[in-house]
Amino acid sequence: MDPATTPGDRIADLEDALEREREKVHALQDIGAALGSTLDPSELLTLVLERVSRVMDAERSTLYLLNDAGDELRAEVAQGEHIEPIRLPVGEGLAGTVAESGRSLNIKDAYKDPRFDGAWDKRTGFRTRSTLCVPLKNQYGRIIGVVQVLNKRSGYFSQEDESLLAALGAQAAVLIENSKLFQSVVTKNMALVQAQEELEAKVRELDVLFEIAQVAAGATELDELLEGVLARTMRAVGAEAASILLTDDETGELRFRAAVGGEPEAVRRVRIALGQGICGWVAQHGVSQVVNRVQADDRHSMRLAESIGYNPKSVLCVPLSLPHGAGAMELLNKAHGSQNFTEDDLKLATVIAGHVSTAIADARRREHEARRERLSSIGQFLSSVLHDLKTPLTVISGYSRLLAEEQDSEKRAAYTETVLRQVHLMTAMTRETLAFARGERKLWVRKVYLYKFFEELQEQLVRDYEGRGIAVELRLNDRGTARFDEEKLRRAIINLARNAAEALGEGGGTFTMEVSRDAEGGLLLRFSDDGPGVPESVRERLFEAFTTAGKAQGTGLGLAIVRSIVEEHGGHVRLDVSDGRTTFELQIPQTEEVDNQGGEPGQSAA
Repeated sequence: MDPATTPGDRIADLEDALEREREKVHALQDIGAALGSTLDPSELLTLVLERVSRVMDAERSTLYLLNDAGDELRAEVAQGEHIEPIRLPVGEGLAGTVAESGRSLNIKDAYKDPRFDGAWDKRTGFRTRSTLCVPLKNQYGRIIGVVQVLNKRSGYFSQEDESLLAALGAQAAVLIENSKLFQSVVTKNMALVQAQEELEAKVRELDVLFEIAQVAAGATELDELLEGVLARTMRAVGAEAASILLTDDETGELRFRAAVGGEPEAVRRVRIALGQGICGWVAQHGVSQVVNRVQADDRHSMRLAESIGYNPKSVLCVPLSLPHGAGAMELLNKAHGSQNFTEDDLKLATVIAGHVSTAIADARRREHEARRERLSSIGQFLSSVLHDLKTPLTVISGYSRLLAEEQDSEKRAAYTETVLRQVHLMTAMTRETLAFARGERKLWVRKVYLYKFFEELQEQLVRDYEGRGIAVELRLNDRGTARFDEEKLRRAIINLARNAAEALGEGGGTFTMEVSRDAEGGLLLRFSDDGPGVPESVRERLFEAFTTAGKAQGTGLGLAIVRSIVEEHGGHVRLDVSDGRTTFELQIPQTEEVDNQGGEPGQSAA
């Protein structure tokens, strides 16, 4: 003991030592209290390093954590002016050496130790002098990091400091492991919450799809099905209005087949070109679109909006995948325009659109099958009836001639003319109706001399039109040969001629036949009359079976037979009503593809 030291000095030294011990105890208490106060990693490490620096009387403290691979240390928190991540390979530098060996290092002058790397000092301007590094070990004795204190303010780090830092490090290791455990639990909980939300979304989606399946099963008409689907889709997405657009088979335009909300009656009357507006663009390109600011989109059609009296603020539109034609389903104004359509809305609408596409294809197939069944049933019925009428027809024909020899000649002649006219009409209808009802697809294509075929046809029509004031004009621009089924094409032309006679009525008129060639060498036939024309209300459906234009005795099969025969030849038929004339144009291609499709030469397909 220094003789010059007074009792008062010794008391002061003891009090200083006691205060330092109190600070150490407080630091341990603070770190212990942190175990129950927070599990936030950043907050925990900041608290630990502040206490370590103060208790160890160090200028700076750094805590390194080992990565999962165990080959690199990373400083999660660094005190001082420069706070940034520090990465240090295990085995390099002082901290890396401690992480590798698991033993503490207490160095009085870092620059005299070859393991020290002064690059960090050069970057930051900090001067490292004394250094104390101890490993951080968890409860299983595995190294999870290193705690390092730099530059003891009063001298060098002692053995006592080393023990204290080891104790602090042990508590820090517990904090870090608890924090990792907490973060793991939080992450798993978040994953569970997300999974629950996704599951709930899937349940809602399945609910909607189940309802759609129920609608599809119960709907008897396609329009009923589409409106039911739209109503449920609107509710699921929270839209204000919705519609489905499908291309028209005849014109290729898009028409609003179904609409719910907004102005549905006005919407269903609208026709738009493929590519027009946002919905037309989606139908044309087959790419979904979410537009939450409709007015700013160049594709938005103000004319279309004005025509239906509805101005959307936001649009979600998805394409329909159809085997023939194009289509789209659009949803308008989520939450009456106060919210934006989301990615989840788009996903749900896309799934529903897939089911809608399938439902439309199924409905069209059912309609087609129902039509075929109806035709088949009618054909079977008419086949039986017409077959049974053959004998009465023969009897009527025979007795009509006998009646002409009776005494009351005027009356007998009138009866005879009536009976013979009906016999001729019923015989022709028998051949045509039987062929169509049976769905026959056989052709006997052969070379036909056009001048002979049409001149004979003209003579037949002149006789048929006798006494009705109807002239038959033939414009034979091509007198060569062509290939087609002679009997079937004659049947088609007679049907057109009969339609023309009914349209001309008692006033008579002119029925014109024009024969020429198209640019590809195909046969081009035009049949026209100067009657009143075809009502616009039935023009789009004129070639469909059972469509009539107000004829009291019409069957609605005549023009359907015409189209069937022309299409069997690989051609097409077109109607044109202009300049006071009704013209049916038949195009019959002259290629090798149009060939015999069954039947024997000379055998009539009827």
